[in-house]
Amino acid sequence: MSQSKYLVLGLILSVFGCGKSGEDGINVSGKVENPIKGELVVLNQFEFTGLKPIDTIEVDPSGAFEFYVKPAEATFYRLNFYNRQQMNLVLDGTEEEVVIMLEGNNPGGEVSVTGSKHTKYVQQLEGMMRDQQADVKELNQQAIEARMADDQQTLARLTEEYFALMKLRQKELKTFIWKITPSLAAYYGLESLPVEEHFPFYDSVAQKFSAELPGNMFTEELTKKVSALRKLAIGAEAPEISLPNPDGEVVTLSSLRGKYVLVDFWAAWCKPCRAENPNVVRLYQQYQDENFEILGVSLDRNKAAWVGAIEQDGLPWVHVSDLKYFNSVAAAEYQITSIPATYLIGPDGKIIAKGLRGASLEAKLKEIFG
Repeated sequence: MSQSKYLVLGLILSVFGCGKSGEDGINVSGKVENPIKGELVVLNQFEFTGLKPIDTIEVDPSGAFEFYVKPAEATFYRLNFYNRQQMNLVLDGTEEEVVIMLEGNNPGGEVSVTGSKHTKYVQQLEGMMRDQQADVKELNQQAIEARMADDQQTLARLTEEYFALMKLRQKELKTFIWKITPSLAAYYGLESLPVEEHFPFYDSVAQKFSAELPGNMFTEELTKKVSALRKLAIGAEAPEISLPNPDGEVVTLSSLRGKYVLVDFWAAWCKPCRAENPNVVRLYQQYQDENFEILGVSLDRNKAAWVGAIEQDGLPWVHVSDLKYFNSVAAAEYQITSIPATYLIGPDGKIIAKGLRGASLEAKLKEIFG
């Protein structure tokens, strides 16, 4: 597998079969075009804590190999050939024969699979993602050339083409994912779609999994993920924040209702946060009279450092903190695992955007205030 975005489910494993499934499980077999004497092939099963090796063999000198797999439920596997080529499979226990043909020593080598429709779906998804990567690579090369030539017109055109391409590819991907749900291959495909941008689709797929593949650990994981994100989805009511300001007075997010509020999670020790502050100050000065406020939520542990950074960076907006680092109540409510992180809240108290920084923050505020 390549080290690209579509490999987000990088913890998956495989199984093969060349006979009827029975007491020994599914017989997964195949042939390696380029066998390496003495090298091992490892069959791993995916678990949320990591890959679990379940069998290891040497490939026959002829290139033939064989495993038996007994999935308790539909799940992911990964076959690792000599630490050179890996492939992912999905098996649900209904397979009668799974046969795999591959090069074995080439990370990007061709793979042929028969007998597992779910694995075929995975291959189709990977093919779609490879096509997308190839298109993006070509656009990037053209952009590099245009930038070197200082051709701003071409750069603008290529940017438009890029966003149009992403929109088209994501539409195609979503159509295919919906078609194959509740195959676990759909779960695999979802990892290529930014959940923040496609939350309604994630939600719909999760509901379909729950109805048609109840009890499966991936169904439960997807449902859990969607449930956790639902309260922070665009359009959701922003969770309350109630923390003390530097003077010890408790300030609440709800007290700012009626304004557009940028909730800015940051800290004095966070270099990217401090680097972004001049841009935020500039935008605050531009829009503070336009019904716009900022609520800075610090994940500092030291009050002196927190207050010092506010003064040094000249941050004139509202500030709060419980000085509990990432253990902050607000950080937990907003599922903050890294900073800087922002949420833009509308006058009605609902989330209207997330993750705005730099140019994206400026563009969103310009869209709102003109």
